[in-house]
Amino acid sequence: MERVFLCFSMVLITLLAPAQLADKASHITMAELIKKEYNAQNYKAIYKVLDSDFQSKMNEKEVGDFFKFNVFDHYGTILSIDYTELKDGFHVFLVKCKNGLLDLYLACNVDEKITGMQWLPHKNDQVVPIQKNEKYVSDNPKITDWDLKLDSIVKDYMTNAQNCGITIAIYQNKKVMYYNYGETKRGTNQLPNNKTIYEIGSISKTFTGILLARAVTDKKVKLNDPVKKYLGEDYKNLAYKDKDIELVHLANHTARVDRVPFNLAMQPNYSDQNPYKNYSKQMVYAYMKQMQPDAFPGTKNEYSNLGMALLGIIEEKVYNKTYEELITEYICKPLDMPDTKITLNDDELKRFATGYAQDGTETPHWDLGDLAGCGGIRSTAEDMLKYARANLEETNPVLKLSHVSTYKDDKNNVALAWQLATTKKGNELIWHNGRTAGFTSFCGIIQSKDLCVVVLSNSGNPVDQIAIGIMKLLQ
Repeated sequence: MERVFLCFSMVLITLLAPAQLADKASHITMAELIKKEYNAQNYKAIYKVLDSDFQSKMNEKEVGDFFKFNVFDHYGTILSIDYTELKDGFHVFLVKCKNGLLDLYLACNVDEKITGMQWLPHKNDQVVPIQKNEKYVSDNPKITDWDLKLDSIVKDYMTNAQNCGITIAIYQNKKVMYYNYGETKRGTNQLPNNKTIYEIGSISKTFTGILLARAVTDKKVKLNDPVKKYLGEDYKNLAYKDKDIELVHLANHTARVDRVPFNLAMQPNYSDQNPYKNYSKQMVYAYMKQMQPDAFPGTKNEYSNLGMALLGIIEEKVYNKTYEELITEYICKPLDMPDTKITLNDDELKRFATGYAQDGTETPHWDLGDLAGCGGIRSTAEDMLKYARANLEETNPVLKLSHVSTYKDDKNNVALAWQLATTKKGNELIWHNGRTAGFTSFCGIIQSKDLCVVVLSNSGNPVDQIAIGIMKLLQ
């Protein structure tokens, strides 16, 4: 009889090894798959190779949360994974991560499904302790009571030496405030400012949602149009029991499309340092021909980068323009956002902050190419505050339509990409955050308080708590 238990934070789950243990070569193949999907933070793909008994003990979210919060946030990416021995019915691997070493005990059956995993710190190796940096620079004058309160919110983030710099933009009751901390590039003492360019990551999805609202307003599409209408008859598989995947399902993450595509690493010159650079539209189409929804579209919310990227590609087809041309014509130019774009010129590159991973190491900028609609936009705090204010005021009916809820359950409330929530003080919040390897971002809007908060960072550690802390005070 099998047994299962959870204990020390690095232990995911342990089951008795199967009687028919797969051979060493199969375990090595599985370990490499774990490495690839873990580094891509595609934990769903790892869950899919767990055997049914394993899945009955832990659901997909629990497994994903384990890898995200217990492993990735502490140890960072996996640099190498090397076989060491067979011990107690498990094949053991030494896992070298950016922040330390782990031992992976892995058991797979002859069907190449994982029946047991155990992650442990290697011998006396420990997670690299967070180094403190008490001497960070800032333009916060720390004079008023408000200055001091904001500084107290930012302090923990900036004293963590793994983080580099942040720019905060606030609008409330016709007053605009900017605060800058840290550096645009480590060691330069160059303080960021409201024109420093950052990767905004998944906040780009809200641009894609607004473009969908624009296409609806222009009567080029309907929210309930089947996706296959824009891809062709070869995509009849994009349905579950005759219920089609619709455009709105891509916009609210209920299309049942994988978070990241299974063929991501098959792109030419794949690099986990820049994982989307060469993933083409053709590869998106190839993936969509093979996928099959596992539930009725529109009934279960599961965040999908790929689904939003596909929506951006469809918008390009509808308007016969590139995604960058679309955001420029319909969003950036009307809102006077000259520094919000995908492709930067030489002068703009000089203002582009250097990105740093969660462990503080410098990381390349991300290029999303054909998948720009899910996270490829770069912008400044000044531009993003204009964007937030336009969404706050809703004078444009397209923006207002993009804020209308299209899916709601006990945990999620989603409009056209925008996330909707109610704060603890009872105010409605329109928000989205973003993250690439070396940047994080947050944009929050509370219309009842005439409030917008934008936080941009050139560090891979989330800034959500900073933005939430600021909004909490200003409510």
